[in-house]
Amino acid sequence: MALSTRALFGKRALYQLPASDYVDWAVEMLAQGSDSYSLRILAGLGPSTSSFEAEGYFLRSARELGLRIPDSAGAVRAYACEIARELVEGRLDAREAVRALYRICLGTEYEREYIIWLRLDDALDSLLSGGYAYTYESATLENFEEVARQEAGKFVAEMCGGDAT
Repeated sequence: MALSTRALFGKRALYQLPASDYVDWAVEMLAQGSDSYSLRILAGLGPSTSSFEAEGYFLRSARELGLRIPDSAGAVRAYACEIARELVEGRLDAREAVRALYRICLGTEYEREYIIWLRLDDALDSLLSGGYAYTYESATLENFEEVARQEAGKFVAEMCGGDAT
C-alpha cells in the first residue's frame, strides 16, 4: 500500500524514504484521479531509480498538483500525528505504530515530544525478550496495546491540535 502524502512528506524530512515509496505514491495518486506531467514520469520510474531523482519528480509533482510543501518540522509532526491517530482508531497495530514513532524519535535526534516512543519501544523490546520493561514499568505484553493507545491519545491531544477520537 502506498504511503499517504502526509507520510511521504514526513519520511522525506527524516531522510527515511526510498525511491520506490515515491513511485508507489505517484501510482496511487494517478489511480485516484490526480494527474500532472511530473506525476506520470514519477509513476513510471524503474527500480534502479535513485531517491534523489525520485524526490525531484515528487517535489515537481507536488507543485503541479497544488500541494503545499510543509517545512521539515511540520512534516514530521503531521506524519507522527497520522500514525498516532491510526493507532488510537485501531487501524494500526500497537507494535507497528510504536516502532514507526520510535524511528521518528531517532530521526529527530530525540526531540522531547517524541521521547515517549523511545521509552515504549525499549519497553516492548524488553518484554518480547522476556525481560522487565524498565523504561515503562507499567507495560506488560498483555496490556501493551492499551498502553500504546493511551499514549497515542495523549500525543494527539498535545501535539496534533485535536482530541484522540
